[in-house]
Amino acid sequence: MPSVSIIVPIFNGSTFLPSFFESLIGALPEKSQLILVDDASTERVFDAVPQALGGEPIIRLRNDTNLGYSVAVNRGFRVATGDIVIQLNSDLILQPETLTAMIDLIDREKNVGIVGSKLVFPTNGLIQHVGLALGNYSMRHFYFELPSAHPLCVKTREVQITTGATVAMTRRVLDQLGPLDESYFNHHEDIDHCLRALQHGLRNFVCAESIAYHWQSQSGPARFARIDTADALFWTRWGNDHRPDLDSFVDEALDYVLRTRPHLEAVPFHILNLSRSADSPIILDRLARRWPGIEGRVRQFGQMNNPAERLWLPLLLPHWVVNEPTPFIYLVDRHRELEENVYWFESRQRVVADELIVDMSAAVLPTSELSHPHD
Repeated sequence: MPSVSIIVPIFNGSTFLPSFFESLIGALPEKSQLILVDDASTERVFDAVPQALGGEPIIRLRNDTNLGYSVAVNRGFRVATGDIVIQLNSDLILQPETLTAMIDLIDREKNVGIVGSKLVFPTNGLIQHVGLALGNYSMRHFYFELPSAHPLCVKTREVQITTGATVAMTRRVLDQLGPLDESYFNHHEDIDHCLRALQHGLRNFVCAESIAYHWQSQSGPARFARIDTADALFWTRWGNDHRPDLDSFVDEALDYVLRTRPHLEAVPFHILNLSRSADSPIILDRLARRWPGIEGRVRQFGQMNNPAERLWLPLLLPHWVVNEPTPFIYLVDRHRELEENVYWFESRQRVVADELIVDMSAAVLPTSELSHPHD
């Protein structure tokens, strides 16, 4: 086993730090160097560190002012001595294999850049992260909120971008890429690092055997203090030098659905476009490649002035649509926006046999697989 340095930037978190450290005890590789960087927390975060955490001395660093994720991680990078360098968010619940699986992948694959983990929401067991996709001018977690056991979410895959919640790389790769860009404050420094790895001809991965629960964005208001600045910086830097790949994940999801339900290829679908995303043309193009002529059967119902997290179809669509004997593909921003539509989909099932939902995270699923939390 190569020597390992683990860097954990911390900003407050008294509610989740005990679970994180308890899980870290079970996941820590032998003789790991553990580096904790307190980014000017207002809570006594080091008091949460258990005595049983590893046999090696723990390095504790503290910033006098809150300088953000990239500054905290870079401070850890400077003192890390391991052959493998791992960075972890502190709002994780690690599994015993989370860290060793990333290290094993680095060992078995060639030309590896940055390796991340499969992340699952602890509240509902749905996917938070198996990689990020780039749209024309967007980035999003693909297959977001699909079940963690979904066949598209259980395989290790090469990706352009993996989130910084869990990151593993060799010291050699870190020296190639350099530190995180401190111009970013809590946003996009991880994405910037991944794209730099691609520029060096390296391969980034999400390791399906490396699994962790992730509460996500639990650092308080400072987490979002400069998000607009980070967005502007990222797209100014990468807007003309990035490769959109959202289409490839849509294709993969369509391949899976049509392989498991080949009769759908002959279904004369119409599209109900309820999306508000500028990336909907990417999705529509991929659908048109599977169902030629469907581009002429698109009905626009995008609710641009609807901030609701749920789309109640009986109130958004003309009344007669519910009984129309035309099979629909529902194009939405997030498939879970349609969850609270029991009446609608029960009514539709009496009229048509097959309908699909496609969302902007490239999730494709039959309406019969949509969960209804209040059932």
